Amino acid sequence: MLVDISKTERLKHPSEEGQWVEIRPLLATELDTAREAQVKRLLSIWGDSLKDMAGQANREMTNDLAARVQQFDAGVLLNACVVSWSYDAPVSALNILKLDGATRDWLVEEVVKRNTRPLAR
Repeated sequence: MLVDISKTERLKHPSEEGQWVEIRPLLATELDTAREAQVKRLLSIWGDSLKDMAGQANREMTNDLAARVQQFDAGVLLNACVVSWSYDAPVSALNILKLDGATRDWLVEEVVKRNTRPLAR
């Protein structure tokens, strides 16, 4: 199925009354880029120890949303899908970096929920 990136969804901020963010669906290639960025980041931090853990992690795959979120680089996801918001500052890569942690984490969770699905068992 082709992704219609012109369709957006407005999400109401759960802890900031009156604030909202509009997102668009992600392309598969954008999800791939976010996953690759996360892998590169983890490799730079953990190096060869990740290779040892990789086999175990694959066996313990979960459908848990938090585990799915950890597969992706937050910045790549948000830069790809955030199209507008109610904040005074315009949407830009720099302003996405300036989001507080709670807002960033909420928004990444919402993006992952809407663009991935739990593994089939």
